[in-house]
Amino acid sequence: MKGTSHAMIGGATGFGVSVYFGASPTDSFALISAGMIAGLCPDLDTSGRLSRRITIPAGPFKLLVGFVAIWLVYYSLMKGTGVERAAGAGVGLLLLLLSRKLSPKRMLTVTGAGIIVLGGAMNVLWLLLAGGYVLLASLFPHRSYTHSLLGLIFFGYISYLFAADVQVEGMFYACVIGYGSHLAADSRIIPGNKQGVKLFVPVSRMEV
Repeated sequence: MKGTSHAMIGGATGFGVSVYFGASPTDSFALISAGMIAGLCPDLDTSGRLSRRITIPAGPFKLLVGFVAIWLVYYSLMKGTGVERAAGAGVGLLLLLLSRKLSPKRMLTVTGAGIIVLGGAMNVLWLLLAGGYVLLASLFPHRSYTHSLLGLIFFGYISYLFAADVQVEGMFYACVIGYGSHLAADSRIIPGNKQGVKLFVPVSRMEV
């Protein structure tokens, strides 16, 4: 399934969460955006021209990196103080510049490293772990750990910490369900999927 389809499904889950919790327009936008991003996250492990075509094309990938960069700048300015603000803005702008020069896989490695540094500097655990997720995703083969229950649990913990920080009701559910929607959409329960997901790696490499 293509990245745009995963983003739409993830966004739909975020919308469903916003309706369930009766969210305000502002919170609804945040929940829908979170669902879309979470729905794309498992495919951060893609590599090569072919896999980019069948998952996240170059345009949406750069859009995702741009969103992360803008979020880093915004979060740093709103939550950081002194050097943290300058560091966050600098990392965000650097990501925007490097996204035009590096391959998606290497851009992903740089992005993860930058987020880890920023998360450590700001003492924000969810941001540090998110950087670790991004960096590790750049090292894994496609449809391996990011498409497994292990990846879902790790992402779920990041989502739990993130939701507690931003305090938007339903944020945890929008993130986790959005991520889970990607795994479900890539599994063999969907007619036409010739390849499933290795949901139980490293215990089993059986595709479901």
